[in-house]
Amino acid sequence: MSDKPILMRHVLGVIEASRDDMPDALARIADFIVREPEVAVRASMSDLAVLSGSGEASIARFCRKLGYDGFSAFKISLASDIAYRSGAEPRETDFGTRITDAVRATVDGNPAADLREVADRLISARHIDIFGAGVSGMVAQLYAYRLSRIGLVARSLQDPVVAEEIVGALDESSVYMTISETGLTAQTEHMLSAAGEQGAYRVAISGRRIADLNRLCEKMLIATPLSPLPERGEIGPTVAKVVLCELLAEQIKRRR
Repeated sequence: MSDKPILMRHVLGVIEASRDDMPDALARIADFIVREPEVAVRASMSDLAVLSGSGEASIARFCRKLGYDGFSAFKISLASDIAYRSGAEPRETDFGTRITDAVRATVDGNPAADLREVADRLISARHIDIFGAGVSGMVAQLYAYRLSRIGLVARSLQDPVVAEEIVGALDESSVYMTISETGLTAQTEHMLSAAGEQGAYRVAISGRRIADLNRLCEKMLIATPLSPLPERGEIGPTVAKVVLCELLAEQIKRRR
């Protein structure tokens, strides 16, 4: 894996993951492209601006936000993604392809340098606290189990009252990790802020790239969501998060 994310075949998943953190003009572009990718890939910049109800300057900003040098580079990735997905019909029922796409994008989309930094902090931590609610709480248990099996001191937290009490005992030698699909809730914001005040190194495992969440953490790692986005109650999104845990475990084992 290179240090620079490779977004050739997974640009639609990246757009869906980033959409919630975009200003209105860019969000309109994202919505149109996800809804009509074949139309978008054939459109000129001016055409896409009209179709999405935005301006050409917003199209350029949208491409840069996703990491592309310009509109042409973005369209190459979009065309590649469309071509790849076209062989997986019927799209709505091909669960295996949805999972595979999310896993591949998660592997490609998290820079090796970020994984190494988090791995180093996990190795040096006196203890690691991992919080998640609902299904993410189950994933937190898996993270704690995996990290414990490779010799680290890790525990999962699902009760927010208990978690808040434990956060008060964190310090500079602690790592506080939060796992979620939607990214940022009032509770997550409060807990991360409190952990930061105690000096802990904070990591967010999220299905959404949200700027406010990123500002509350030393490092945010993205578990690319399924495309189309899952219905409430689906456990498919947990797969990419588990893969991300294995990527961290791989880095830890290499560096010990």
